[in-house]
Amino acid sequence: MSLVLRDTYYVLRDTWFPRTLSCRAIPHLSALLPSNLVSMFDFSDLPFPVREDLKAAYRNIWSHFSEPGATYDATQRSGILHHARRRSGHAHPDQKAVPASIAELARTLYADPGSVDEALVRRAADDQGDPATVEAVSLVSMLAAVDGAHRALGLDLTQLPDPLRGEATGIVSEGLTRRRTHLPMPRGAIPSALDLVPQEARVFQGSFGAQYMTDAEMAYDDFERSPGLNRAQMELISSRTSLLNECFY
Repeated sequence: MSLVLRDTYYVLRDTWFPRTLSCRAIPHLSALLPSNLVSMFDFSDLPFPVREDLKAAYRNIWSHFSEPGATYDATQRSGILHHARRRSGHAHPDQKAVPASIAELARTLYADPGSVDEALVRRAADDQGDPATVEAVSLVSMLAAVDGAHRALGLDLTQLPDPLRGEATGIVSEGLTRRRTHLPMPRGAIPSALDLVPQEARVFQGSFGAQYMTDAEMAYDDFERSPGLNRAQMELISSRTSLLNECFY
């Protein structure tokens, strides 16, 4: 496989997903979502508009939260998400037990990401395995992004979706190793960080376009949203956020 093709696509069983796929590339994404999610994240009470691709990305993430994952069923995934929110007073009283190491990682990553270090991640990985830890990191990272936007807009956090029935899929990539990273990942930038669990990587990467930029848009130094920020403004905010969070990347 050529390097270009390898960087543009990845395989989930026998299905190909474009790496640059984002919610803006799916004009009728709402038709694919459960009916109870279609009306969520409309932001109709705000005095200014919110982009449609951002709304679609949030709905897609919430739909993903409700489904079984690679290593956890949907109820366990819901428990991880509720544990992450616990420090902010959004704990859920009725949740399946979450391993202590994963719960600690989820709460810390959500509320104090600068405190996440290799020891914390390795405790979870040694206890539950790399794939389970990657799945937890993915869930909490996407939750923190959506909840952070709500706080910035002065909005209440959106209720987490009810978990669907079904067993964990067991779909995990093989051959990935740690490369001076806390968890196994391929060579590449941040969008590849969760490739150990393709189901998580697909949704994580699919949210990049709306919340930041797609791979294609990153190729242009003069990229600008209309209306919205230009490339320099986006990079200033993202680098400042990484600095405040002590991002080791």
